[in-house]
Amino acid sequence: MMQATLTTDMPENDAPVSRVTLQQAIEWQLCMHSGEATEQDRQGLQRWLDAHPSHARVWQQLKEIDAAFQPASGKSVRQALLKRSSGRKTRIAGTALALLLTVLGLCAVNRYQPVDQLLADYRTGTGERRTIVLPDQTIVRMNTRSAIDLAFDTHRRAIVLHEGEIEVETSHDDPNETRPFIVLTPDTSLRALGTRFIVRDVDRGEGTRLTVTYSAVVARPATCAAEPQAHCDGERIVREGETVVVRDGKVSEPEQAPADADAWKDGMLVVENRPLGEVAAELARHRLGYLSVDPRVAQLRITGTLPLDDTDQALLALTAAAPVEIVSATHWWARIQPRPPQQAAQAARN
Repeated sequence: MMQATLTTDMPENDAPVSRVTLQQAIEWQLCMHSGEATEQDRQGLQRWLDAHPSHARVWQQLKEIDAAFQPASGKSVRQALLKRSSGRKTRIAGTALALLLTVLGLCAVNRYQPVDQLLADYRTGTGERRTIVLPDQTIVRMNTRSAIDLAFDTHRRAIVLHEGEIEVETSHDDPNETRPFIVLTPDTSLRALGTRFIVRDVDRGEGTRLTVTYSAVVARPATCAAEPQAHCDGERIVREGETVVVRDGKVSEPEQAPADADAWKDGMLVVENRPLGEVAAELARHRLGYLSVDPRVAQLRITGTLPLDDTDQALLALTAAAPVEIVSATHWWARIQPRPPQQAAQAARN
C-alpha cells in the first residue's frame, strides 16, 4: 500500500500549461539564444514571464529538458539548432518545430540505449532487464540501462561495470577453478568470496554501491591494485546484509542493507520513507522520456511498492497516495507537481 506524508506548502495555482504557452516559451527561448536578441526582446520576455505563473513554470521546464540532453551531446539541442540558424522571428516557428522533433529524436535514442553503451559486451536499454550466464556458469542479472564487459583471462575472471546495476551470483560448479572473481568499476575492485552481491554505479562521479546478500565481498578502492595478493590498507570485507559506497579512494563504513535491495529483479521498486524526488529519479531510470518533480513536493515522504515494468501505473499509484498530479505535454515529457488545493481537498473528503 502506498503512503505519503506532506512536508511542503501547497501552491495556489498549478493548472497544467497549455500547448500555446509551451509554443510561446519555445519561441522566446530560441529568440533569446539566437545571438540577435535586443534589449526590447529582453523586456518583452520579462513582460511575458510576469503575465502569468504558468509562463515562468514552462520556461523552467524547457531549461530542465535542455539541461537533461546536454550531457549526451556535449551541447544543448537549442545551441545545435541555433548555430545553423541566423533567422529572426519569421523563421522561429519552423525552428521551434525542428527543436521539438530533435528533442524527441534524442529522447528516443539516448533514453532507450545510452550511446556510450553500444559497444559493451552486454547491455540493457531503458526498462529492460536481462540474465546472462558467464563461461564459468556465474549468473549475472542486469538492471535497466546497464552495460558490462567481460575480462576473463588466465589470472582472473573479471566483469567491468560501465554503468547501471548488476547482481552477481558466482558459480562453484568447478572445484578446479582458482581464479578470483572480480567486478571492476572506476571507483573500486570487488572480489567475491563465494557469494551473491549487487553492484550499482550510483551516479557519475558519485561512487559505487556494493550490497552483499550472501557470504562476503572484499571491497578495495581503485587506488589499490585489484590483485588479491597485493597489499591494500584501504580494503574492507563487506559481509552478508551490509552495504557500502566506494568513492574518492575510500570504502565507507558498512550499513545495514535494505531487505528488498534486489526487488528490481522481480520488477518492483520498494521504498520506505524516501523523498518523492528520489523515488521519481529511480522510476525515471526505467521510463522512456523525461520525468521531473516540482521542488515543492520533492520532499514528500513515500512508503510503498511500485511496478517498474509499468511506470505509468507507478505514477498513477503516486497520485492516489500523495497530493500530487502528473502533467504531461507529450508521452516523452512528464512532471510530478502539487495537486491544486481544491482537488486535494476533494480527494481528502473521499
